[in-house]
Amino acid sequence: MIPSFTFKLLLAALTATAPVAANNPIVWDDFWQDGGKRAAMAAVPMYHFGAPRGKTPCYPEDAEYNGVQVDGNDPGPGDYCTNLHKGCRSPGPLNGRNSPGAPFPVYYTIKECSGKVRVAYSIYFRHDSGHKSDWENVIVTWTGNGAGGWIREKIHLSFHGGWNVHNWGDIQNTVDGEADKMTQDAKDRDHAKVYVGSFYHAIFHTRKTSLDTCSNRQEEFRSNDWQILPWGDLVKSGDAIKSEWTWGKANTNPATLRDNLCEK
Repeated sequence: MIPSFTFKLLLAALTATAPVAANNPIVWDDFWQDGGKRAAMAAVPMYHFGAPRGKTPCYPEDAEYNGVQVDGNDPGPGDYCTNLHKGCRSPGPLNGRNSPGAPFPVYYTIKECSGKVRVAYSIYFRHDSGHKSDWENVIVTWTGNGAGGWIREKIHLSFHGGWNVHNWGDIQNTVDGEADKMTQDAKDRDHAKVYVGSFYHAIFHTRKTSLDTCSNRQEEFRSNDWQILPWGDLVKSGDAIKSEWTWGKANTNPATLRDNLCEK
């Protein structure tokens, strides 16, 4: 028999070295019951926003209020790169890295695509540094795990009208929830850390702070001055965004994704 003290030490050691559950599966019904909310919550991204040269960025907000479309604003001549937050919601106080960001809605869209399932997450800005109204998107592709569950396979990150696609296991930082959201370099957990470009709002899974002007659209500034892992009522069905609404150049949004999500 192992002495109780020795057993406790052994148990503590095993607990300390036990791996964190990775890429926790969900079940098929999660995609379709209750509007798919459980599936949407299972992989909602953790968003990060940066302040290039201390400038406050345009920050996401509601795209509709009580069924009425929000009208974006034109950043205006001379303001594209200097007055990023003109007419936009404030991200909240900046108190060093990873300051809590103000809450904003994430609109989700779910579609079955050739034996897999895609869940899109869309966020709305009143403008970017180039045009009025801006939608940016993250798509998570789910695949069957052979045991009746569904796991995260790939992530699509919106990039100036196109997409950068990564295997889930290649994402630089992932977390399981609030308890470990400040962890860095953890792979294959449930929620991807994504970083929103400060000027044109392309989405990346890495930070880059060496280019802090809007002249380079391909590698724009993105950092972790503010962070938020949206939860609960912040994660909303994209059905709230009506098909008849138009958004100018921001033509990849929940309404269009309802029709063409499988084509991305």
